[in-house]
Amino acid sequence: MTAPTIRTLGRDDWMTPDAVFRPLHAVFDFTGDGCATDLSASRLPRFLTPEEDALATPWNRIGPRVWLNPPYGRGVSRWFERAVDQCSKGTVDSVVMLTFANVDTRYWRDFVASSEHCHAVVFLRPRVRFVRPDGVPAGGAPKGSALIVYSARPRWMRWPFHCYADWSSPGWVERSGLADLAVVTGRTR
Repeated sequence: MTAPTIRTLGRDDWMTPDAVFRPLHAVFDFTGDGCATDLSASRLPRFLTPEEDALATPWNRIGPRVWLNPPYGRGVSRWFERAVDQCSKGTVDSVVMLTFANVDTRYWRDFVASSEHCHAVVFLRPRVRFVRPDGVPAGGAPKGSALIVYSARPRWMRWPFHCYADWSSPGWVERSGLADLAVVTGRTR
């Protein structure tokens, strides 16, 4: 197991709230969670644990459409790189990643803006209130969050599509254009 995949309860085990995950799952039909500590922390029945090391294990073990809410620590750039790697090799059809919107970083430039496999960036508002596996909600995140949509199919535009979405309002996935993008990036439902 490599250090970046180690997740510590109270530091990196924060789960995506249902109000963010469920509407996305309804349109992307995720087949697996690429980064969960165990079943209580996973949003899907199929997932990769720290012991399986998602940074080394091929993601097709959990299916072609991967949900990813990785730990946001210093090793986060490796998760961006791995998402691009798994899409560019065709190991998976698509990856939807929830992460901090650190747009001024090298990894954002290299694996979001410059990656031909990144199709969309959706900046979320209000700040996401993550949840611990034991159900205890956190306060608002210390930074804004973004959804990044990767696909095995290369992007047809120079830059990824960008928009803002209010995840607390009904129909936010459809209004953001993500429902249409899900069809393009490999959804089968």
